[in-house]
Amino acid sequence: MDKTTRIRSLLRSIAGTDKTVFDFRLLEVTAVDGDLCRAKLGDLEIPDIRLSSVAGGSENGVLAVPAVGSVILAADLSCGNLREMNVVACSEVESIRYHQGKTTLTADAEGVTVEVGDSKLRIEDGKITFNDGDNHGLVKVEELKRSLESIKNYCETLKGAVSAGIKDVGAGSEANGTKGAVTFDTAMAAASIRLEELENDKITH
Repeated sequence: MDKTTRIRSLLRSIAGTDKTVFDFRLLEVTAVDGDLCRAKLGDLEIPDIRLSSVAGGSENGVLAVPAVGSVILAADLSCGNLREMNVVACSEVESIRYHQGKTTLTADAEGVTVEVGDSKLRIEDGKITFNDGDNHGLVKVEELKRSLESIKNYCETLKGAVSAGIKDVGAGSEANGTKGAVTFDTAMAAASIRLEELENDKITH
């Protein structure tokens, strides 16, 4: 190697231009499968592009899933060979998932899901669902209290009306149920049981 070539080589080494560098590509997403996606570079479709920094890296960490049709910026870790691609940015996110230990949080356009161990919470379209909502809506406590109070008052009124009606059956010179019936009906005329809507279907559990 002559002196000029040697100097050029040393300068490239100092500047780092003698080393193979990563390549970056803008691609259009065509499909997503777990923490991998497929994307097009012109007419070429490239499979198995990683959405996390390493294979399976989203098991404990954050996974941003790009929307199909969106544009991603992918680093070509194979330095131009398009064999080992990794997403570093995207123009549109379909969903974001955070997972650590027993906790998983997933957010998408429809709502948010939080899972901690065997417990699950979903917030969507103004509704909150615990553990898939198989037990239906929660009881509205204040409405339940008013409904029970209404039943209590009705029963107390009924007790008094029956007692007064029975007393009036034997009133007068001979036993007569008509007066007792009138007394009973008069006492019960204003009594009613008011059952309110007791289920809060905005929160199911």
